[in-house]
Amino acid sequence: MNKVKTAVIVDDNPPTRTLIFEVLKGIGIKDIVQAINGEDAIAKIRETSPHLVIMDWKMDVMDGLECTQRIRSGIDGIDQKIPIVLLTGMVGTDAEKRAYGAGVDLFLEKPFSIKKLHSGIVKILGPA
Repeated sequence: MNKVKTAVIVDDNPPTRTLIFEVLKGIGIKDIVQAINGEDAIAKIRETSPHLVIMDWKMDVMDGLECTQRIRSGIDGIDQKIPIVLLTGMVGTDAEKRAYGAGVDLFLEKPFSIKKLHSGIVKILGPA
C-alpha cells in the first residue's frame, strides 16, 4: 500500500468522512481530499488523480453509483481503473449486485468497523 499516496473520501456526512480520514491516515495515506457528493468528487478526482476513492452511495446532487459509473465510463481526465470502495447503508444481495455491476471494487455496508474498512482496503490494493 506504500504506492497509495492520495485518496478521495466522498460522503455527505462529516462524522463519517472524519472516521474514514483517520483510517486512511492510520494506514499511511498522506494526501486525503474530501468531497460531499459525486459531482464534487468528479472535480476533486480530476484535480488530484488519487490512488483510491471511498464513497457513500446515497448523496444529493450525484450519488456514489452514478459517480462510479461515470468514472468507469472513462470521463475525461480520470483513470477508469481507480479502486473504488462503496460504503453504504444500502443492504442486501441486490444492493451489492448493483454496486458491483456499476464497477465498485469493494462494497461495504454501514455501519462498518475500522478493522473491516482497513482489511477491505488492503484486499483491493494489496499489502504494503
